[in-house]
Amino acid sequence: MTYTVREGLILRDGAPLRLLGANYFPAAAGCRMWADWDLDVIRRDFAAMAQADLNAVRIFVIWRDFEPAQGQLDPVSLDRLADVVGAARETGLHCVISLFTIWMNGERLDPHWRADRSLWRDPLMLDRQEHLAGRIAARLREYDNIAAFDLGDEIANVDPAEAARLTRQDVASWYARIGGAIRAQSPDSLVLQANDASAVFGTTPFAVDNAAALDLIGVHAFPLWSPGGIESTLSYKATNLAPFVTRFAAAYGTPLLDEIGSYGVDEPTATAYLNAAAAASIAGGAAGLFVWCWTDIVSEAEPYSQRPTERAAGLVTADGEHKPRLRALRRISRNLGSLAIDRSPAPVAIYLNDRLRNQALSYLDDGNAGPRAVFVADLLLTRAHLGHVMAAGNAATADSGRTRLVVCPSVEHLTLADLHRIRALAEHGATVYLSSGSHSTGYPGEDLAGARVVDFRRGDPGKSAVRWGDQHWPLAWRDEVGVPSTLEVTTGKVLAEYADGSPALVANPVGLGQILYTNLPFERFLDGVGGLDSARGETFYRMLAELAQVRPEVDCPDPETELIIGTVDGSRLAVVVNHAARPIRTVVTTPHRTVPVVLAAKDWTVVELEEAAA
Repeated sequence: MTYTVREGLILRDGAPLRLLGANYFPAAAGCRMWADWDLDVIRRDFAAMAQADLNAVRIFVIWRDFEPAQGQLDPVSLDRLADVVGAARETGLHCVISLFTIWMNGERLDPHWRADRSLWRDPLMLDRQEHLAGRIAARLREYDNIAAFDLGDEIANVDPAEAARLTRQDVASWYARIGGAIRAQSPDSLVLQANDASAVFGTTPFAVDNAAALDLIGVHAFPLWSPGGIESTLSYKATNLAPFVTRFAAAYGTPLLDEIGSYGVDEPTATAYLNAAAAASIAGGAAGLFVWCWTDIVSEAEPYSQRPTERAAGLVTADGEHKPRLRALRRISRNLGSLAIDRSPAPVAIYLNDRLRNQALSYLDDGNAGPRAVFVADLLLTRAHLGHVMAAGNAATADSGRTRLVVCPSVEHLTLADLHRIRALAEHGATVYLSSGSHSTGYPGEDLAGARVVDFRRGDPGKSAVRWGDQHWPLAWRDEVGVPSTLEVTTGKVLAEYADGSPALVANPVGLGQILYTNLPFERFLDGVGGLDSARGETFYRMLAELAQVRPEVDCPDPETELIIGTVDGSRLAVVVNHAARPIRTVVTTPHRTVPVVLAAKDWTVVELEEAAA
């Protein structure tokens, strides 16, 4: 059996396969599963997963158990890993094997012999990783249910200071070297490396935009530990986080959401979060999804001795009782597991500029506003019910002539290559909306903007509001938003003005299309806690779309309701997700009919786009 990827999908022997499963440790043993061995418990757990309509499990290789002394692999642990994979095969579960597990549940389970040596630059450590990866892949070669090997879960957290010193090439070379050792022994499996929110929001080289040597891009979504002004686990932004990081990763490869969950909440909240976030992620293009985690833990050994709250994150209790969140996941598996994503060219794209992730030292640093602005743009397009994709690098121009609206939100730094791509998109007929996050490095030049920058002025009272037609948005400038500047129009046409009458949005014809340029970092004003509330930002985006002659294929008057088009058994449908923390009663308008929809908070349903034949 061979696992491959194509057009954002995992294929098994050429047939589409969506992985839906859970991360796994046994309840009693926890992270000591390889030492406190009980294969009967593992078999029972795997059978329970399969009975709950899951088809995959993620397993962690605790490195210190597999190589207790430098250069001495433990044959018993290797055999036990093979037994676990075999038990998964018996119950029909595909496996993702996470190698080099040191960082787990917020603690380090380090091999004592590593002695703080660099995992990525020390020759000895590189040799040991290459050897262990190859040995494990060879030992498991006989099993045909290994979908992928993960090169190390959130591995940068093992040594954050050292990881911060690595270049993109350091990490890319590590991916290629260890991935090569795996592929040499297990060519029918895929390779990924799973990371936390920093892979999207931060500047770490362990990131979605540095994954060329990988088959899958592993991303995680936990509202508590993500930037972007997420107000609560039940907030609108929270359940949009997972589909956002999925779409962001899809600009660079095939996304696998291999950890999704919530912490510091009660069971109804955790269930509601998983219900909306998982449904939107699967419908939105995730090649697979693994919930953190299968079972509650009763072990009191490390890391739980220091992180006891980590023991209550399971889909089932320690004695196997199903929690409501498992019932929510089971419904998703039954109804959306075979959903085919609409792969037709999207009329709307968010352009991810070259320097997007290179603005700050940490993803928790508010100075790294670029990805957060993209998050806001993604939310606004979703609220406006404008289906969209994200595009990076030269891929952004691949659909030139078919992409009608390109969004470049609050851009901080444009390279020459960025400008060439933006010009090409406009010349081929697209409407390119570009808002500057910096009036200097984010300014595209007079020939594209149709206006020149006169000067900046901190605290400019004339920039206290912007008006476009009959719409009006008050502006509260602050340091983290940016510095107001003044434009003078040259070849463009003024569409919107500031309170002082100076241009705020300029339309400039370029080739067959146009550039809509603003020196207002609109998305930054909506970033942060409560930023979307009553801001009518989606109205601004709908007006941009009207200029590009783009209208939603499926629409709804409620902005907190997401509409995602897909197909099941050849029938086109819309997955309707309520991201609000309140019930909704609304209507969904399709090209052929209007359908009333009533949903509980954070619930979802499916609407057929065409009336069923009589």
